[in-house]
Amino acid sequence: MHTTRNHKVIDQTISIFRRMGFWHGEDRPTASQLGLKLFYCIYYTLFPISFAVGIITNEIADEKIFLAEAGIIVVVLTVKIWMLLWKQQQIMGMLNRLCVFLIRSDEAFAFFNERVETFIKFVIAFACATIVGSCVNSIFPFIGNTRSLLIKIAFPLDYKNSEIGFWMAHIFFTTQNFVTLLGITFSVLIWYLLLHCSLRYEIIRMEIRNMGRITGGAKLKITEKERHTIFHQKLKESIEDHLHLRETIDELESFLSKLFLVQFATSGLSICGSIYCLAFDIGDTFVERVIHVYAFFYNIAELFMITYFGNEIMLSSSRLSYSLFESKWIEQQQSTKKCIVIFGEYLKQSHEILIGQLYPLTLDTFTEILKMSYKLFNILKNLKH
Repeated sequence: MHTTRNHKVIDQTISIFRRMGFWHGEDRPTASQLGLKLFYCIYYTLFPISFAVGIITNEIADEKIFLAEAGIIVVVLTVKIWMLLWKQQQIMGMLNRLCVFLIRSDEAFAFFNERVETFIKFVIAFACATIVGSCVNSIFPFIGNTRSLLIKIAFPLDYKNSEIGFWMAHIFFTTQNFVTLLGITFSVLIWYLLLHCSLRYEIIRMEIRNMGRITGGAKLKITEKERHTIFHQKLKESIEDHLHLRETIDELESFLSKLFLVQFATSGLSICGSIYCLAFDIGDTFVERVIHVYAFFYNIAELFMITYFGNEIMLSSSRLSYSLFESKWIEQQQSTKKCIVIFGEYLKQSHEILIGQLYPLTLDTFTEILKMSYKLFNILKNLKH
């Protein structure tokens, strides 16, 4: 019997949230903590507004498209930051319900640790790339002879001709970049939760497959009646685990559905903008072109990760029915066999997460959004020519 808990990297992330004032440590936030959260909320809302005004006031079509692409990303990140600020209890509840549980077999525990460690390695690499990208954004104005922000956002002061205006705009852009990093971190938490959903199904599959088998190499002398009783008890535990997991995933689906719907609605536009910027080489310097490449891969990664894990949840749940009949079911009593048949019929329906009751969280949806992005790119290309 093994007990799982949140990975230390996730615990460190939660600690950072609390130190920065995004989350509070008590059951209810104090007045100062609530004020800091409200400040973060209002301050970051100015970021998408600066992009929107920049799109309206900019006269160059290519720069409008780049601002629109980046602005869409910022709008989605704004929604994530709002959720991170005001939905702490729900997020912590999901982490505790999905990531803290018992694993009964050594094989399943080893499998679980291997998959989680692989995911954490990817997260660390993703975090390093994101931090490097943020640092490049901050130091870009000091590269070259003229000082200019990487993204031509709107700002009350004239940062192109005024020294004070430039430094005020640079501080604004840099601090917003820092808050953006925390918003991107929320994406990692979402991936972590979705990963555990699929792993929990895989663990249930292993436990169902091992029902009726003696594990660990022990040669125990037990009667046939005792074997039937043990099998029936394990079957009951598997049914309860499955129902509890399905209910928890349904709650997670309800919690994240609106956010995923916003991502589905905007991802096609963001990816289209990234392709356009890369195809027509929008950028005066090498650093700007690198930012375009990073934005393209970021848009793809954000969409791919949630659809990939949603697809894994569907596939892992669909394999449960076959695993049930890999167990030692044929040696059981007739009443137990009837339960197995009923449970097997129930397991034939895979668990598919639906976003907005319309769009499945699967790789098929990811492919459809990419196709739509390509169609939008062709429209922009024809308009340019």
